Amino acid sequence: MNKNGKSLTTVMILLFFIITIVWFGSYYFISSIFGNPQNPGDAGNLFSAVGALFSGWAFCGVLWAILLQRKALNLQHEDLKATLEEIKQSREAHQESVEALQAQHEMTRLRTRASILKTLIETPLQVDSNTFLSSFSQAVIEQRDEFKQNVDELRSLERMLRKEKE
Repeated sequence: MNKNGKSLTTVMILLFFIITIVWFGSYYFISSIFGNPQNPGDAGNLFSAVGALFSGWAFCGVLWAILLQRKALNLQHEDLKATLEEIKQSREAHQESVEALQAQHEMTRLRTRASILKTLIETPLQVDSNTFLSSFSQAVIEQRDEFKQNVDELRSLERMLRKEKE
């Protein structure tokens, strides 16, 4: 229990004692004004103030409960704010993670494309130097036509990959 909770409890207990003292004081005050009761009905009426005592205690208890509920609601509100802030931070971290994964995926895609282009560039050179495959000259000619295009694309991808590393 924190300082505010202790002070609230102290105030409420003090209030209970004040109500009790006022009740006892009212008995002596009424007795001093009207004298001691002469018949049992008057004594009963005098002690009907006990009802007032319990009513005062009940009122004090209701006030106490309202103040405690208010305090609990404030604590709950603060916890909710903290939870929302943590969720926001988690969402931001998740977004950063998604962006990093997307960048990694793009780098992998570019590297794969570079590897494919490298293979496409090297294949016509290997076919040309291999006498066994010289009968496939038409296929080699078609690949040579795409050779410059593949080399240009490979250079472009290399520039993109260098930029990504920086």
